[in-house]
Amino acid sequence: MKQSLNPDLRHCADAKTLLREAGKIARKENDWLTVIGVLQTLCTISFAALVALLINSSVYEQQDQWRQPIWWIGLASILCIKACLPILQARLADSASIKIRDNLRAVMLQHCQQLNIHLFPDFTAAELSSLISTEINSMRDYFAEFRPQQRLAMLTPLLVILACCTINWLVPLILALTAPIVPLFMIIVGHKATAASQQNLTQLNRLGSLLADRIQGLSALQLAGSTAHEQASLYKQSESYRRSTMQVLRLAFLSGTVLEFFSAISVALVAVYLGLLFLGKYQIGNWSEIITLGEGVFLLMLAPEFYLPLRRLGALYHARADALSVADHLLRLFQKKTAETQPKDNPPLVEPITSITLSSLQTGRNGRKIGKPINITLGPGESILLQGPSGAGKSTLLETLAGFLPPVSGQVLINSHVHLLESNTDWQSKIGYMTQHPELLFDTIRSNLCLGRDFTDDQLFAALNSAQVAQVVRELPGTLDYRISETGGYLSGGQAQRIALARVFLHQPNILLLDEPTANLDDQTAELFLESLQQFTREGGMLLIASHRLNDQHRFDHVIVIDSAEKGVVEKNTSIKGDDTHAKIS
Repeated sequence: MKQSLNPDLRHCADAKTLLREAGKIARKENDWLTVIGVLQTLCTISFAALVALLINSSVYEQQDQWRQPIWWIGLASILCIKACLPILQARLADSASIKIRDNLRAVMLQHCQQLNIHLFPDFTAAELSSLISTEINSMRDYFAEFRPQQRLAMLTPLLVILACCTINWLVPLILALTAPIVPLFMIIVGHKATAASQQNLTQLNRLGSLLADRIQGLSALQLAGSTAHEQASLYKQSESYRRSTMQVLRLAFLSGTVLEFFSAISVALVAVYLGLLFLGKYQIGNWSEIITLGEGVFLLMLAPEFYLPLRRLGALYHARADALSVADHLLRLFQKKTAETQPKDNPPLVEPITSITLSSLQTGRNGRKIGKPINITLGPGESILLQGPSGAGKSTLLETLAGFLPPVSGQVLINSHVHLLESNTDWQSKIGYMTQHPELLFDTIRSNLCLGRDFTDDQLFAALNSAQVAQVVRELPGTLDYRISETGGYLSGGQAQRIALARVFLHQPNILLLDEPTANLDDQTAELFLESLQQFTREGGMLLIASHRLNDQHRFDHVIVIDSAEKGVVEKNTSIKGDDTHAKIS
């Protein structure tokens, strides 16, 4: 059954609200966990009452009730129920925790999908991987144990006090007066534990990012002879993570020890009071004139049970600190706002696309202008070549047209209608875009091409042939089922780039946006590839390509030279196939 997501999780004001809203996802399971906890407490009270009754009748009243099987059957039944309830409680708690964590992961993935390229550089791949796996997994104890225990920490002591009040009023008073010591200490330690937990997660993310970066650049480090230095850096970061982890553990052990100490002192107060009461030193706190041995045993047996849920809650307080740290991390991701996937004032994209016009389009990053405004119109069967020095803004223009960056100013008109391209899924479904460094999956060539869709082998090889890499794939062991790495490992740089190009061709876009597609190709392969691009435009496709190859200008209808100097853009708006002259834009 498909699980519905909780959209409120992405709009929480703080970490506590996020955890509270996430806990509502498993409200039914939490209610049952509370019922099971109450049943356990009632079983404990019943067991203590039976034991006290048997001791009182056999020792104090010198009767033989303990010889009757019914009493032992009753005790055995209660013990069996007490043994079964924790098993049921653990399974239900795990189910609730898994349900909540799965929902958190789904909401996070949905948000990451909407953010798309805007995730970076604020978040690294290693950080996101750690967040969705290790960090969300660390919330298991909070949702499975701490949240259910919060309710029981109030209900169980209340039930114990009510049971004790049937015999004596001073013992419940002692319990009620000493109970606040435990939560008070939890609050004091909690702030320190939260800070230590946040520091621990920060060190973990730093270590993960550092390790991922160094593994990715391992070849470069070996060539530069810097492996020993980087090994020392990794060791230093791992030591920082170890120290922060030990700090969290020290706080956990300290809090557990102190809670046990205060609980023992409180139980000792009850024991001393009952001991002096039986010695006849005073007669205070009883509803009747005397207290029997069985009643004293009953009170003494229930005293540790009064503090047990509070001690468990205190021992799990580090889980709350960990969960708050993870929630803060999730909020930092959720607070990174997504652009509208289909802006409200955007007209519907009407097919076929007959023209794409850039009207004084000024590109840039983070509001900083790059290059000069561009004016040009591209129609079916036409191609544009972008040229210019590195850093002039060719890649920025392609990213803007792909919908990954907003323009600083100007407009893009499709079929003479103004359209907003940023995060416009309708538009992105019509284009094929490839960056200078295309991403591949650590998977088979087939999976890298299909990306979850179904294609026949003939369709796959047709796309591979268009990218001039079909013969290379046929010679690989397993052909389409050959496994490659995310950087194209086991293939040359040019072969990996052509696999990415084949993926672009496979999805049959109307417009191709290619950033340096021939950079890693030899001259012969580049010529064959450019011929396949010309075939694409002859069939009515539109092409915009960035390249440094000067001798390819004759293959394109328009050449735009983007200059990093203040002169800006040089353009020829008429067909220049066979003519490499240019005219400056004022």
